[in-house]
Amino acid sequence: MYLIHAHLEPPPGAAVPVDADTRVCALGRPEERVRHGSLHADAQPHPVLGLFVAAPSLAAAEAVAREVCERALDLDPALRGIRLLRCEAPLVAPYYEGLLTPPAVD
Repeated sequence: MYLIHAHLEPPPGAAVPVDADTRVCALGRPEERVRHGSLHADAQPHPVLGLFVAAPSLAAAEAVAREVCERALDLDPALRGIRLLRCEAPLVAPYYEGLLTPPAVD
């Protein structure tokens, strides 16, 4: 299972619908194995849709997430006009760097 972030850009003055995660997941096909979605509408600089995809590899998960997002943006009238900027696994380096930072000494 892989977490893939789809970075979305709504049209100027518009927002990504609050139910975009449900809408995108609903257009996933059973064989694509998109298990869950979660919209982070306040992410900066653009909203992010997290998709959990069961796939044999990271590359396969990223490809499935992109295909499902593109399908949803094309077919769902509520999502039309939103651009998919990129679809990729998030980097977790800042988390691990924080673990390596020694605690502050008073």
